[in-house]
Order: sequence, then structure tokens, then C-alpha cells
Amino acid sequence: MIQNFQFLARLEWNKFSKNTVIILLLITYVLLAPVILFSVKNIFEGAPPPFPNVESFFEFPLVWDYQGYAASWFISFNLGFIVIYIFTSEVSNKTLRQNIITGLSKKEFFTSKVLTIILLSIGATFLYYLSAMIVGLMHTPGADAELIFDNNYAGIRFFLACMGYMSFALFLSVWIKRGMLVILVFIMYVHVMEPILRQVQLYFFKSRSMIFWPMNTFEDLFPLPLYKLPDTWIEEEFGFKALQTVPEAIGLSSVYILIFLGLGWYMFDKKDV
Repeated sequence: MIQNFQFLARLEWNKFSKNTVIILLLITYVLLAPVILFSVKNIFEGAPPPFPNVESFFEFPLVWDYQGYAASWFISFNLGFIVIYIFTSEVSNKTLRQNIITGLSKKEFFTSKVLTIILLSIGATFLYYLSAMIVGLMHTPGADAELIFDNNYAGIRFFLACMGYMSFALFLSVWIKRGMLVILVFIMYVHVMEPILRQVQLYFFKSRSMIFWPMNTFEDLFPLPLYKLPDTWIEEEFGFKALQTVPEAIGLSSVYILIFLGLGWYMFDKKDV
């Protein structure tokens, strides 16, 4: 099985390692995701209470949350777009059908895309961990091991955030197949439709269930830390906290990932190529 996984991973590498679109998306992610946090320094410099001192954004342990939140924007755009491209381009270029004709099973083809998602998630998590460590060590004088690694499972959370957005992108790609339409639906649902639907639910049914929608669950793996400031009065206003707990976000995001991958495989298996 390991040899088969290695073969599928090499197959994906041979297909896309020299693709200009993929290279540009990856370069943009690698260059910007680790440093985008510094762009907020001028925005919050000298901000009055209850905003924290901007220097704390770069110090342990808060740097794990701020760096994770900043990098998470590039997950949904750069990494999500990569997954959409590697599937829909194979549909439009007829290479999907050619792969099946020449002996690759549908299960192997789908598995190769899931492997790509896993490897991208591992690489992005490593980059996040490395950048957060470097930024934190540069801004936290005298940091000890206990302070440095007080990150509330940050590596697991970031990996799941990557897997979550990309598994949703793969699900949409299998369902819709047309690249530009998939990108449009992906952006609209993640950044527009679900937030609107959650607000509609809140208006008619003030229930804590409104924080458990799938994209909000992935977002709550690394919410903007400043959202924690008004959490008390939101709980007094609506009767529930605005953010999921870390165990809730980890557990539920794992379930959503399995659902999206399962639905993606079910539709792909049932459809003609």
C-alpha cells in the first residue's frame, strides 16, 4: 500500500510540478503567509484598550494564534485554488479520462488528490510552525520551552484547517467540475453565503448551533484572537459564546473533513468520467 501511495504521489508530482499556475500559487503562499502578520503592526499600533499591545501579537504564546489566523487566509485562497485546479484541469483537459483508460482506477485517481491535500497540509503546517517559532523567538526575550510550546495544539489545528478548506474545495470540484464556476462557488460560500446563512439563523433562532457550520468550524480553529475580547458580552446578549472551544473545533472539523471527502468520493465513484 505504501508503494502504491508513493506511486500516486510521484504521478501527481510529474503532472503538476512544472505547472505555472501551481508554481505561482505556491510561491505566493510561501512568500506571504509567514510574513503577512507584520502588516497589522501599523493598523493596531497605539490602539486603545481593550485592544492588546501590538507587540504581544508577535510574542509567545499569542504569536501562535495570530500567525495561524493570518496564514489561514492563504489556505482558503492559495491552497484551495490549487486543489480546485488539479482536479478541474484534468476534467477539462480530458486527462482524467485518459488516466482511467490507461489503467488507473477511479479509487487510485481520487486517492492521488487526497494524498496531494495531505502533503500540502503537512508542508503548510511545517511552514506555519517554523515561521511562528522564528517570529516568537525574535520578539520574546528570555522565552523558555514552557512558554514557547504553550500553543494549545496549534500544529494539529493548523493541519486540520488546511485539510478542511481543501477537502471542501475537492468536494466542490467533483460536484461541479468547471474550474471557474467551482472557484466562484467556493469563494462565495466560504466568505459570503455561509456568514449570511448564519446571521439568518441567528435572527430567527438564537441557538449556539449557529457557530457549528462547517466553514465557521474551520475558521474557529484559528479565529481572530481579538474576537475573544467581546465574548463575555456576546454570551450575555445571546446566551452562548461566539467561538467554539478548541476541542469542539478539532473534533467537529475532523468530522466535516471526513464528510467532504466521503461525499466527494461517493459522487466521483457514481459519475461517468
